Amino acid sequence: MRHILHMIAVLLFCVGFGPVPRPAQACGVCVELPEYSLADRILSARVLVLAAPSPENPFRFVPISVVKGTPEQVAALPEIPFLVDSVTRAAFRADPSRTVLMIYGSGYRDKAGRGGSSSWTKAFLMTPQRAQFLNALREEGKDWSDKDVRVAFFSPYLTHEDRLLRNAALIEIHRAPYQSVAHLTDAVPTAQLLQEMRNPNRLAYAPAFIRLLGLQSDPQAKDRVRLRYQDALRGGGLNLYDWGLAGIEVDRALAVSNIERALARSDRAIDEKRLLIRSLSDAGSAHPELQPKILDVFQRLLDSDSTLAIWIALAVRPWDTDILTPTFEALMASDALDPATEFLIRTTIAGNAPG
Repeated sequence: MRHILHMIAVLLFCVGFGPVPRPAQACGVCVELPEYSLADRILSARVLVLAAPSPENPFRFVPISVVKGTPEQVAALPEIPFLVDSVTRAAFRADPSRTVLMIYGSGYRDKAGRGGSSSWTKAFLMTPQRAQFLNALREEGKDWSDKDVRVAFFSPYLTHEDRLLRNAALIEIHRAPYQSVAHLTDAVPTAQLLQEMRNPNRLAYAPAFIRLLGLQSDPQAKDRVRLRYQDALRGGGLNLYDWGLAGIEVDRALAVSNIERALARSDRAIDEKRLLIRSLSDAGSAHPELQPKILDVFQRLLDSDSTLAIWIALAVRPWDTDILTPTFEALMASDALDPATEFLIRTTIAGNAPG
């Protein structure tokens, strides 16, 4: 039974080579961004409506036009449950023609596409720019199986004057595979990134800011990254994975060596080692020329610490290489691994076998 429970625990961590995503609300003091983004909610919505205060009750919203769906569908849905807050009331007093986009659908979907129960959520107070964003999103987001295309859509919004649209873009950059983001050199001015990173109310967006800072070309950004990623390697803490990526962008092979030394520390927590291995993996996927050096690092880590075997097996899986397979096979033959880890590694390396 203990082995079965251990296998389940490791499987949970293996999904996406990281913790299982869970719904979270983006806010000023949160340290996590939502895995199910505003764009996801809009694109998967059953119904989209523009709403305004009811003539009978100015504190309640009612639909006034249908963006997606039919009037009959809207009539069959529960009433919009949100009260008109003071900020929104002030906006309507200034311009009675304004509306709020309301979404009816699942507030969260897992990696298999399964959603929870449907309900109303409030998206944003409409402006002409947000209306353009909504129309473009619904048109271009019909088939976003290509992550690069999705990043290309959102990257121009990273410097948009509307903070809501900037935030939507930052969340998409945060969620995208790093190799889809690694080309965004100088996508945001360094001064803007540094200002945002100093703001404690923007802590939730730090992973995206750090990755973008690592992609800057100017010396000020590179110096900041060198200082911060080396501090992170020494002390760990929040955003270790992202500082690892940024460091590799700036120092390439030197940063890989620095990360190897950080991984070799006996006092390094296993979760921090997993994050650093993931940094090496994702940086290697974005920059294939670094893969031979990273594979050498992984080989030395396997020789010294078999507990890292599952994370390294997952790290090299996207690279379609069998260079480490003999080492994995030797570890499995030596009984150095528990049955659950052995099973997962065997399954992982089987996916890299030719044919």
